[in-house]
Formats: sequence, C-alpha cells, structure tokens
Amino acid sequence: MKTFLKNNIFHAITILIIGMVVSNALYAGGDKFSPRIVGMGRTFTAISRGLDAVGVNPANLALNDRDATVTIDLIPIGLTVGSDFLNLKIYNDFFTGIPDPNNPNNPKNRLTKNLSEQDKKDILGLFPEGLARTQIGVEAGLIGVSLQIGNFGFAIAPSIQAPVNLDLPKGYLELPLNLLPDKAFYSFDGTALNAAVTAQVNASAAYLLPIEFPQVSNISVGVGVKYLIGLAYFATDHYNANISTEGDVYTDQYGNTKYLTKKIKGSFDFLQFVAVDTTDFKPVGSGLGFDVGVSGLLFDMVQFGVSVTDIGSMKWDKKTKAIVGQSSFEIENLSDTAQQNTIARSFKGKTIDTTGFEFALPTALHIGVAIQLDDFIDALPFRWLVATDMHFGFNEVAGNTKIVQFAIGTELDPVAGWLPLRTGILIGGRDRFSWSAGFGIHLANTFDLDFATQSIALLTNPETFRTGSFTMGMRLRF
Repeated sequence: MKTFLKNNIFHAITILIIGMVVSNALYAGGDKFSPRIVGMGRTFTAISRGLDAVGVNPANLALNDRDATVTIDLIPIGLTVGSDFLNLKIYNDFFTGIPDPNNPNNPKNRLTKNLSEQDKKDILGLFPEGLARTQIGVEAGLIGVSLQIGNFGFAIAPSIQAPVNLDLPKGYLELPLNLLPDKAFYSFDGTALNAAVTAQVNASAAYLLPIEFPQVSNISVGVGVKYLIGLAYFATDHYNANISTEGDVYTDQYGNTKYLTKKIKGSFDFLQFVAVDTTDFKPVGSGLGFDVGVSGLLFDMVQFGVSVTDIGSMKWDKKTKAIVGQSSFEIENLSDTAQQNTIARSFKGKTIDTTGFEFALPTALHIGVAIQLDDFIDALPFRWLVATDMHFGFNEVAGNTKIVQFAIGTELDPVAGWLPLRTGILIGGRDRFSWSAGFGIHLANTFDLDFATQSIALLTNPETFRTGSFTMGMRLRF
C-alpha cells in the first residue's frame, strides 16, 4: 500500500459507504447512451470522462480521458424497455391456455384456462403498490466531438431522444378479470402517459481550477448549453377516474343479500396535452437547457462529482391540442350499444385545439463518488474502479421521475485496458431493480467498441425479467 495514502484510507472508505447509503434517497435521471455508464449500473457523476460527461456532469470534460486530446463518437445508440407487464411466466401460465387433455402431444392445440381467485391475485401482482410502470427509452447520437487541452475541456454532441413513461393503475386489469360484480369499485386514478421526441445539440465546456483546498484537489467546473427541437409530445396533467356498481339491497328468506337493480356509475376528470405534426412531421416545439457540474478529488483518492442537469424548459406551440375528460354517467343496461358508447366516450375524452404550452425539462440533481482501488492497494494485479451515485429528479416529465434510485457499479481492467469488464445494479426509480453488465474492446487506445445491457437478468431468469436493454458505441481517440 502506498505510504502517502495510508492515513486516508479510512476516510475514503467512509465517504464511499456514505455515498451508497444516501443514494437510497435519490433518483438517477440524466444518463445517456454511453455503454460504459449503462454497463456500470448507470453510475456517471464522478467517473464520466470525455463525451460520456456531456449531459451528465460537464465538469469532467476537463479531466484526463485516457490521455486522449480528441475523442469522436460514431453514432452511439441505446434502447431500453422496462415494464411491470414484461413477465413471461405470467403470460405462459395464464394467457396461452392449457394443453388439450384429449390431444396432449399437439402443443398448438390449447384450451382456454379458467382463472381461479389465486390466479387473478398472481396476475394483479404485476401491479406493485397498485401501479404498473412502463418506460421506454430510445437514444441515438450522431457524431460527437470532445477536446481536452491543458486545463480546458470542450465538447459538442448532437442526439435524438425518445423517452416514454406510462403508469397504469391495477383497475385496468381488475375490470376485465372480475367484470362488474355487486358492489365493485375500480379506480383509474394516477393514469399517466408522458412521452417526447426531441433532437438536441449540447455544447459543453469545463475548466480545471488552479486552486486547491485542504484534502481537496483537482477541482473542475463545467457548464453545458443545449438547444432542443421538439418533434412530438404527449403529457398528462392529471387523471382521476373510477367505475363502480351499486343497487338496492334486500335480504331474502334464506338470509342472502340480494340486489334488486344494478347500476353502473362512472366519473372522469383528466387533462392531457398533445403536440405533433402528423402530416409533414415538422418541429412543433423548441427549448433551451443547461447542465452545471463540479468535480474534485478528496484525500488524493476519492473522486467526487455533483451536477444538475436539464435546467430549463421547452415550449410546444405548433399543432397543439388538449384532451379533456370531465364527465360522469349512470347506466343500468351494459348490453345496450348506446350505453356502451357512453362509457367509451368517457375514457376517450374530447380533443380540442389549444394554445401553446410549456413544460420543464427533466431536471435532476446527481451526486457521486468513486474510488480507483488499485491506486492504493498494490496487491491488486489489475485496475479496479468502484463508483456509487445518487440522483434526485425534480419532476415527472418524460424521462424523469421523483422516485428514489440508487446505483453502484464497478469496472475491472484485467488486461491493461484492452478488455474492460463492467457490472452494476440499480435499485428504485421507475426501473425498481436492474442488473447491468457490459464490456469493451479497446484497440491500441485509439479505437473503442463497447457494449452494455441493463438487463443481464434476462439471461439468468428469463421468465420473470421486466427490463430489456441494449447499448452500443464506437469511439476514436487521438
């Protein structure tokens, strides 16, 4: 162990542990399509370098990126799909039927399965805490360039992003499973669809300050400015709705409760906004956003970073519409077509033209720490990085959430930089839990080819997986 660090090991480990514990109270919401970030469980605030720092912590642009002066991204792409509904076991058990006992050798001949009460409970288990979350993210970069000279770092990176958040209460599944028994009540409160398609250009800069403080060195600050072009948008302002049944009650001669008349009642109150040009697919909105960050080194061994990303808003002022639902109904004959249409109209609402509207960007705070273990443990025969992040989203717009999230990741470098191996876990947030993994092929420190997935559990336990993810990126270094 290197002597100049002996007295600081306890402080370093303490900070890392505190970082991991506090992370349980915050949400991560600024990571992009970097295979390194995804492979390490979406930790990025302290460890991102070069183009990986764009959009997550611009201060890290001023730090050494494997001795590269110029790095160029070659169309990185990332795709993530996660949902409480993505459960192959539930689908196979309850929605594909059962083998025909009269023809068991023909797998295509299956009979309808009658669901028991326990079966229904198992299916409704897809709604943790009564709400099923779904998120889809498609992100692709064009050709991004970063430059690091002396104490300065610069980068410009264009990209296209399409995040989708969908929340569905369990009432949507309770209704078809149980239909409309006496005294039923189904709530659809909390239904939310938030989605956006945007193109953006992020120009970021950072500076390594020529000052130090006791036990704090390598302090850098950075800022990013992004111009956004909105291509499509859907937002839920609020959604409150329910359907219930009731009737006049009496007790028959055997003591059984009976309903003379069953009435079906419903109440709907929701507001949603839409902006999209379905004819010419021209831009329908624009916005300006900012990222700010700081980075530093504690006790000569613990890298730390703090950033706030996506400060700003977007205005959607073309092809804008509002979907309004303010209605109630009371019917007695569900078989009547006119009354069926009444229910359908209540769910659908009324679409009207509206003036432009403005929504905040997915603003989030990120705090992270990392330790390069081999810098103070001589016995390690390879490079070993451990990082933990904490994040807090300030709103529920597409691509963001206020739900807490914790991430911890690691990167091993067993063959001198040629084949970095990465893994990490993510707990909380809309993802609830994911286990990431990835690797890179780095040739002569001039060409990087990296892959990652946020859903390694898909391979270990394919029947109960809830997230599918793939990220790939290529990078040139000079």
